Amino acid sequence: MDVLEYELDPRGDIFLTLDNVSKDLPDKLLDITKVSGWPNELNNPAIPESDQRKPANEGSPGNKIDSIQTPECPPRRLLKIRASSKHLILACRQFERSLQPGFQEGATLRATGSVRFPIRDWEAVPFLILMLIIHQRTRMVPKQISFQRMAEIAQLVDYYECHEAVELFADLWLTDLKIKSGTPNSVRCAEMMLFISWVFNQAPAFKVSSKYLESMSTSMISFDKLPVPRLIQDEINLSRRTLITRIIESMNKLFSDLRDSGVQCSERCDCARLGALVKGMHRIGILSMSIFSTLEGISFTKLAQDCRKITTPASACGKASYNACSIYSTVDPVLKVAEKLNVGLNISQFDNLRCSNS
Repeated sequence: MDVLEYELDPRGDIFLTLDNVSKDLPDKLLDITKVSGWPNELNNPAIPESDQRKPANEGSPGNKIDSIQTPECPPRRLLKIRASSKHLILACRQFERSLQPGFQEGATLRATGSVRFPIRDWEAVPFLILMLIIHQRTRMVPKQISFQRMAEIAQLVDYYECHEAVELFADLWLTDLKIKSGTPNSVRCAEMMLFISWVFNQAPAFKVSSKYLESMSTSMISFDKLPVPRLIQDEINLSRRTLITRIIESMNKLFSDLRDSGVQCSERCDCARLGALVKGMHRIGILSMSIFSTLEGISFTKLAQDCRKITTPASACGKASYNACSIYSTVDPVLKVAEKLNVGLNISQFDNLRCSNS
């Protein structure tokens, strides 16, 4: 196995090892900023299929890294980072706990003077960026990173509980990526934006991204591999469902009123409106849908847009003021009421879920 060694502290007593890192990482740490692809590429290679078939308890943090390679697997590259326990303990509550005397790592450190930490769950580049910050090697820390890298670093900060250590750089990145003031342009972008804003306690961005997810998601939000607290996920999914069912109930009521009530304009006009409404609701896919349906494939925003597009022929009504009998004039006020409910979540209502140092 090809072993790459980066030294953050020449007297460091912690050896952090990351398996299967990019072959394009430079041999010397000082050259890291000169490499093409830094800091947004240089991702870990895909995990070999032979490793993916291993039992879940193999290869988890704390287990030894396998050194035996199967013949068909390409050679792996291992990154060994020499770090300081003092820096890690001061910056990260997770390392502080792990290096206590009552834990195996802490006992080994006190008995032998050093300890090896296998790190198998993270991308090498964001982990290295975090270690550079913690060890005050700030000249090598990038001033600009991609949205994806920001989300990966947020995962590390959340896991290792080192919010204060990265605060200055996080603020720089948040501003550059316009997370503090921007608006998501996709559901995946909103998922990452919400997670990042949660980790770094950015209330406006949290509200904007949760509002986007409530209105634009077409299915249950699960935040693919992002550790967003379950309560936040549930609140967003509940809000989305509430908004959509509000429209469905309103459209069903309009349908029932036209079908069951007396003449509202004229028999001809009422029948034309009822027919147009039935056809429109069928086309949208909500004619036979109830509030108990799964609502998969439907977003609140698109549903509201489609409902506003349901029209009746102008010739169906003999009145001079056709707008008074149009479906739009009835539907639009109801939709506006529902749209006012799409406000997003307040980050403060989840303060009890936070770690004390975040």
